[in-house]
Amino acid sequence: MRRKNPSVPLACVLLFLFLCLSGCEQVDKKLKISSKAKSWQPQGTVVAYVNDLPITLEQLEQEIRSYNESTDNPEAKINTREQKIAYLNEELVRRYLLYLEAKARGLDKQPKPQELLRNLEINVLASQILHDEIDNITVTSSEIEEFYNTFKDQYRQEEERKIREIVLDSEAEAKDVLIELLKGADFAALATQRSKAQSAANGGDLGFIKKGKRGADYSRFDEIAFSRLLEAGQLSTVFKEKNGYYIIKVEAIKGGQVRVLSELWDEIKRSVLFLKQQQKLKEITTGLLKKTKVVLYQDLIK
Repeated sequence: MRRKNPSVPLACVLLFLFLCLSGCEQVDKKLKISSKAKSWQPQGTVVAYVNDLPITLEQLEQEIRSYNESTDNPEAKINTREQKIAYLNEELVRRYLLYLEAKARGLDKQPKPQELLRNLEINVLASQILHDEIDNITVTSSEIEEFYNTFKDQYRQEEERKIREIVLDSEAEAKDVLIELLKGADFAALATQRSKAQSAANGGDLGFIKKGKRGADYSRFDEIAFSRLLEAGQLSTVFKEKNGYYIIKVEAIKGGQVRVLSELWDEIKRSVLFLKQQQKLKEITTGLLKKTKVVLYQDLIK
């Protein structure tokens, strides 16, 4: 009987071992990529990988929201599934490709990018600690009411007054006209007949105006016209303004009332919350300054 050639099985064994080793190398590469990808777990649903870098659905949607808010053109907004996929491919994936190429070229080791990355890290972490410290701050009903009562006058509606005017060249002439008005003469008729102002054509009627509307040259006018002592239907005394002697009549008043708390509740709540957050921030930074060395070179700032 012929003996089988022992070199054939040996060759097969060697070939098998070679294939196994080659296969292990490929598997090992895949495992390395997979292991590297899992070194950072993305927060959300992954919709793409660029090498080992994940892109999440939440990240994509946030970017699209920001983009849509930044454009006023309705046709440019991203709304459909196809548009979102296009944005993913043309914007995010492209950005990641450029990022990986920049890393491969060592651009992240250059001074300028390192400085920008450090500043970005400072801003992100500083923002995060602020959120951690102030996100749990709340505002009570009593704080809102106290704030409203303290600053009530600041929530007064702007007052408007319907005013007529008569403007004359001399004080004596103005006093004569005032006497006629006090005797019952019609203000509009006298304004038409005697006033030198442009408003004479309308019987001196300026309509409803707000304090300061006529400009800085009418400070005395505003002081008299919007005085709390001058009520609707009353006449002023004669007073001098830049371009003559005035007599005015307040015909009607609207506005000036303090808005009720129920209308202002949410607005005041936001104001109180902001103030409490600023106070908390001040407390944090004051405490940190006590244990941190800070050196300022103010003379270098021009």
